[in-house]
Amino acid sequence: MYRTSLCIALTFALAFCMTSQSWAAASKSKTTITLKVLSCENCAKKVADKLWEVPGVGDVKTDIKSKTAIVEPEADATLSPLHLWEAVEQAGKEPVKLEGPSGTFTSKPKK
Repeated sequence: MYRTSLCIALTFALAFCMTSQSWAAASKSKTTITLKVLSCENCAKKVADKLWEVPGVGDVKTDIKSKTAIVEPEADATLSPLHLWEAVEQAGKEPVKLEGPSGTFTSKPKK
């Protein structure tokens, strides 16, 4: 009985560790882009559409209230901060901050 309980406890502990490590890795791979102005659904859609065109983008979520776009890469993809910044500019918006695995940028990244 004790051995069975111990095995179950260890299994749950291992599953929890693996899940939290996966979650931490996923959150580190996200890139958050803060825009100077993002005031309507149409603007948010334009930004999202341009970000989807960047190679390696797996998901894009925009939030008008916080004036942000959160971009997640496809599995094993590394997103270019420069390409993300330029995509927002192509949507007619001005990025003011880009935070992600490659660093934090408050001006247009170089290559």
